[in-house]
Amino acid sequence: MAELTWRNKHEPGQATQEDGTEAHYEWLLQAEHRPDNNIAPNDHWTNHLLWGDKKGVLAALLPTFASSIHLIYVDPPFMTGKTFNSGPHLAYKDLWNNDLDSYLQWLYETFLQLHTLLTPTGSLYIHLDWRATHYAKLLLDEIFRKHATDMGAGFKNEIIWHYQSGGRSQKHYARKHDTILLYTKSSQYCFHSERVGERRGAQKRNHMRKEVGQDGKVTWSIRSAGRIYTYDEDTLMALSDVWSDISHLHQKDPERTGYATQKPEALLERIILASSEEDDLVLDCFCGSGVTPLVAERTGRRWIAGDKSELAITTTSQRLQTAGLQRPFRIQQLIVKE
Repeated sequence: MAELTWRNKHEPGQATQEDGTEAHYEWLLQAEHRPDNNIAPNDHWTNHLLWGDKKGVLAALLPTFASSIHLIYVDPPFMTGKTFNSGPHLAYKDLWNNDLDSYLQWLYETFLQLHTLLTPTGSLYIHLDWRATHYAKLLLDEIFRKHATDMGAGFKNEIIWHYQSGGRSQKHYARKHDTILLYTKSSQYCFHSERVGERRGAQKRNHMRKEVGQDGKVTWSIRSAGRIYTYDEDTLMALSDVWSDISHLHQKDPERTGYATQKPEALLERIILASSEEDDLVLDCFCGSGVTPLVAERTGRRWIAGDKSELAITTTSQRLQTAGLQRPFRIQQLIVKE
């Protein structure tokens, strides 16, 4: 199996502090919020909004949530070499001093921890762009093959999220897409294409015969293996791996929170509906503007979200409370004990 190598490549051992001693974690409760009507599902579950660095947050989750999370979506730093602000406030730093080795080790450790947290039927979505996707795919291939429980584990899709926003260079083709990689822990995983299908519509379909009825309704037919298959314009087709129907958020979009690199709710809704069931547990440890927990809450999923940015935690909390809660959630700060 081909593997990517870099300086000081290693799998993380037991979590340690900078001085090499074993790390111990505890959660400091910052706030707890409940639905306005104080009515929640009778499962005694409380959602978690965790303030702390990814490395410590994931390590602290492992003892309780290993093999327990059904769906993970992460939108990690892309190695842009930039600092991102939201108005006068710092959102996050994506600075690596051009040290690709450090970035690859950081990604590798992240992916290993996320793999461990997934249920045996779990799915992992990794959202990156042209700077790091090719590296991430090799890392994920290695991890999912090395720890596979059956032959069906691993890569499922490379999703292209195509958009029109941003400038256009005169020195290369305009970079107008992000890449979302989908991996599953086994051959048995949740996937509902019918929930996110694309309407067939009235436009031309290759090799299919178009007919317009007296009522003006369009149908399409095709002969295959001696049978004729007919579809109408409202029939849902399985979604392809190129998503061009969801745009970036424009500056005056009502969803806008002002948080840098905010993703649209429609993008996460598609992922969550396709790859999880109601009451499943969803994780996003780079929650930023809070879109993952917001959509998970709205669609009846349980969630754990985290970020090391205080601004991200504040923004996420405010969005959740404004939208309305189905379940209570706690804001907890990760404390590393001496």
